Amino acid sequence: MRARTMVFLLLVCAAALLPLATSAQGADTQQLQQTLDAQNGVLAGAQGSLNKVQAQLDTAQAAYDAEQAKLDKIQSDITAAHARLLMLERKLELANAALTANLVGQYKGNHPDLVTVLMNSHGFSELVDTANFLRDIQDRNSRILAFAKQMRVEVIAEATRLGKMQVVVEKRTAALRIQRNKIDKIHIEVLRRRDALMANRDRTAAALKAIHAQEAALQGQINQRNAAAAPGDIVSGGGFTFPMSRGAASGPGSWSLDQGVDITAPGGTALLAVGSGTIVLHGIGGFGSWAPVLHLDSGRYVYYGHAGPGNAVPVGTHVSAGQVISEVGSGIVGISTGPHLEIGFSDASGTPAGGAGEMLSLLQGAYGG
Repeated sequence: MRARTMVFLLLVCAAALLPLATSAQGADTQQLQQTLDAQNGVLAGAQGSLNKVQAQLDTAQAAYDAEQAKLDKIQSDITAAHARLLMLERKLELANAALTANLVGQYKGNHPDLVTVLMNSHGFSELVDTANFLRDIQDRNSRILAFAKQMRVEVIAEATRLGKMQVVVEKRTAALRIQRNKIDKIHIEVLRRRDALMANRDRTAAALKAIHAQEAALQGQINQRNAAAAPGDIVSGGGFTFPMSRGAASGPGSWSLDQGVDITAPGGTALLAVGSGTIVLHGIGGFGSWAPVLHLDSGRYVYYGHAGPGNAVPVGTHVSAGQVISEVGSGIVGISTGPHLEIGFSDASGTPAGGAGEMLSLLQGAYGG
């Protein structure tokens, strides 16, 4: 009797609990549906924000492409200017060769001067013919000299114009680098928001990993561009950049004054621009055929004596402070006893112009303690 009573009570309890279990299951389903609806709402809002960011990216990319097209046009103009500069330099070489040939011919030919003609002429006709010959030689040499001078003027003018064009390219390139960084940062934001969307929607780990890799690659591009734009192992001071890596040059205690300042360094050591300017000449008497002359934007000329051919920047190239423009010559370059740099001020023709003490002060200020 008691057993049947116990079974009855259990059945009654089970019947009472069944609606409660069904009700709990329904509550759980409703809660899950509410959560899913909320997530879908968040995803919809996030997608709208993502679309706005993508629109910003498209606008920035269009502006970047337009600026890049302008830069490409300037680069094309620079190529044409380089070709013209080479043509002018060739004409100058031909003029100098013609003048040299004339002078050698006159010397070897032992042509008489006007007094000798007067003393030895055998008649008026012979006198006139010889005098006209001498005058023709003088006129020809004068024309060649005038042509050579004009070619020098045009070479310097074209080199200066080329340098100014490259200043524009440098500024536009710097602006494009900043613009490209902004675009990549926007792109990173797009990827991050897409990452969040995929995370909320439980996308696969492989897709998330791919997006993270894209973010890292874009950030690496930003870092690489910024590193390329920033100077490396360079020291500066007082608006003047030391012409070599600080660790490659001998210390200030070993420097000596010449027409400029002599600094010992191993052959092949990179030589750096002490300031922004244009390379206007290669080769200075006594300093070797690769010694560059840098026409600073401030107006002064700086020569790099005993430089070698490595890393040589073409004439007409505009460079920034700290940019590699040449190297210390290996062995004996020009009139020297071994690898070193003599750096100093020159005039517009590349001839050393004194001021070694001033150059020494600038070098010491840039080198630091």
